[in-house]
Amino acid sequence: MKIEDIKENYYFETLTAEHDLSDFDCGDEDLNDFLKNDALAQQKEKLNVTKLVMYNGDIIGFASLLTDTLKLKNIKDENLRLKIKGKLNINSNKRGISAVKIGRLAINRKYSNKGLGSHILRSILNNLKKISENKVGFRFIIIEGYAKAFNFYVVRNGFEYLKKDEKSIKNIDFIMNRDPTKTFYLYLDLEKI
Repeated sequence: MKIEDIKENYYFETLTAEHDLSDFDCGDEDLNDFLKNDALAQQKEKLNVTKLVMYNGDIIGFASLLTDTLKLKNIKDENLRLKIKGKLNINSNKRGISAVKIGRLAINRKYSNKGLGSHILRSILNNLKKISENKVGFRFIIIEGYAKAFNFYVVRNGFEYLKKDEKSIKNIDFIMNRDPTKTFYLYLDLEKI
């Protein structure tokens, strides 16, 4: 298995009942369970869309996408917050701004720790940016990430944590060890891509 070949040739397919998910294992029971038991039912109810990352018929990973909002008060960059308030002509920091949420993102264990996660995430972000520019208006991508994935999202891929989490983040190593599945809302401004 050549990782560079996979990076150049993987593709996305929308989850259907015909996909065989039995061999998928990302190492996290909650994410595995979501894909195998909940994703398709939620997709049928139009609550999300789950995209499988495929290579030669094998499921490399998946991402579940849905709409969400980001409250202005949660944006750490005060200049950005003021700029958006001015552009939208609003006074309240409680106002929500349209966003797309990556509800779940996982890479099959067979392919993890090879740089594919960041590559796939960047591909998703680039596709979402194109959609935001000419199909549907939204500016932010939100992820509700586990503490154990904090460095993946924030350090390696440029996501920001919410303003209200600044104190917690100072203890992120402790949190990762004590409660690796504690979730943090993280966001990325598409203008930074």
